[in-house]
Amino acid sequence: MPVVFVLFLLLSGCLDSGDDETLDLQSPRITPIISSQVISPDHFTEVPGDVSNIPLAFQVEDENGISEIVLDVHNGFDGHTHGRIANNNFVLLNYTHTIDHADLEDPRFFVSELEDDLSIYLDDTNPLIPTGGLILAGPYHFSIKAADLDGNETSYADNTTYHTTLYVQRDYAPQMEVNMLDPMTGTVSGRIWRNTDHASSSEIIFLWIYIATPNPSNPAQEGDIRAEWIWGESNWSHQFRPGSGADLIDGEEIDIAELLIGEEAIRQMTESEVLTIWAEDANGNISVKTF
Repeated sequence: MPVVFVLFLLLSGCLDSGDDETLDLQSPRITPIISSQVISPDHFTEVPGDVSNIPLAFQVEDENGISEIVLDVHNGFDGHTHGRIANNNFVLLNYTHTIDHADLEDPRFFVSELEDDLSIYLDDTNPLIPTGGLILAGPYHFSIKAADLDGNETSYADNTTYHTTLYVQRDYAPQMEVNMLDPMTGTVSGRIWRNTDHASSSEIIFLWIYIATPNPSNPAQEGDIRAEWIWGESNWSHQFRPGSGADLIDGEEIDIAELLIGEEAIRQMTESEVLTIWAEDANGNISVKTF
């Protein structure tokens, strides 16, 4: 029998053995807990200034066993470059926590509520924040990654890694309110102001306002920006927008109606669009709210 034919028979036997049917190529599944419809924190959660911790609620499952679950928070002030240029006495919020296979009661199924005190702390309860330290308010990237015992890992590319942006607000950061948003008349009324009642506040130096359309099929992304306006100069370089714009006249209180009066883009807003305001102070704190 020719050698080539023998090799063909051996190869055919391997292909017909059914081993491929048992090969695990599926990464762990990260989903909401049974009693909830969303993972907590949800996409683009706005964390109020008086909140000191963010509870986590999610579950992870894998039929062949979970190797580890990794939770991470880091700053997203400049898009995705993560470099800091602000020079002040505040600290960036950082958080990391790994749940190992050995720590799991059930190696195939993990529910966050079963682990005591699984939260992101925003004060010195967090070991990465110094005693009495003040974190910089702003947008932070949060992710849940997982791997199984066969080496399969969740990925950002296919959204099997859960990831989103948290807008952490603080009382010493710029404050804002919108009282009216009426596309019919093109009216936006409200104000942005420095909270002078807090000793750690500073003047507002940068303002970015934009209209965007969120993408329901990819809720982790901000969506497509249709119109934007920029004033002042930012402490942070950013990959998605210029770092400076028109002069910002007042760093203590800003009338939103005066800034956006007559803007046709407001009249053109649809029900699927949102208005986002990004305000930054001299200390590098950023407040972000969507209306």
